[in-house]
Amino acid sequence: MKNLFFLLILFIIVFIQATLMHYLRFFGVKPDLLICFIVVTSVYFNWKWALAFGLLAGLFKDLLGSSSLGINIFLMPLWSYLVLRLSRKISIDDPIGLSAAVFLAVLLNDIASRFLYLSFGKYVSLGIFLRITFIEAFYTTALALPIFLGTFDYIKKIPDQPRGSTDPNKTDLIA
Repeated sequence: MKNLFFLLILFIIVFIQATLMHYLRFFGVKPDLLICFIVVTSVYFNWKWALAFGLLAGLFKDLLGSSSLGINIFLMPLWSYLVLRLSRKISIDDPIGLSAAVFLAVLLNDIASRFLYLSFGKYVSLGIFLRITFIEAFYTTALALPIFLGTFDYIKKIPDQPRGSTDPNKTDLIA
């Protein structure tokens, strides 16, 4: 049930990212809500679901974004895997830790995507690159922190068991 709920949230975030975030641009940069979603799913789900959500988020970002190279379908699962590994080493399951992981993921995503663009022959000047990279990382973190603070208790309370099941040890769907 938790997975279906987060799949619905992914579709809502994709819709918001593709439409409404266009009006919240700051110096031509908009926050990346998909990376926030990837960080949360990587911390609270097992590796199979986290990578599946990362793959879906990368696919949607490539389909609806301006980059036609298809690099996000590779980078989003990579960030999901790295955050998953990081969350197993240190505790980042609080709003401040999640926000720090979002900052690092956005920063690394911009750096990796710019290097990939450069390897494909798309040159971006250093000043524009640094402006986009740091503004997007700070802007996404500044937007993610209040969201994490407001929804932190609700994220942890989403039930893992199917509806109608009263036994928490029961794992089959047929009662």
